[in-house]
Amino acid sequence: MIAIGQPAPDFTLPNQDGEPLRLGDLRGRVVVLFAFPKAGTYG
Repeated sequence: MIAIGQPAPDFTLPNQDGEPLRLGDLRGRVVVLFAFPKAGTYG
């Protein structure tokens, strides 16, 4: 787990259009990461 205030490791995920987006490409910008459980799962 990453400690509060520490930089997140670089990773790539698909954006809303399905195109890959690297966290490193957003360096220098404010980024908010939000995660939620898959629908129909406990959490």
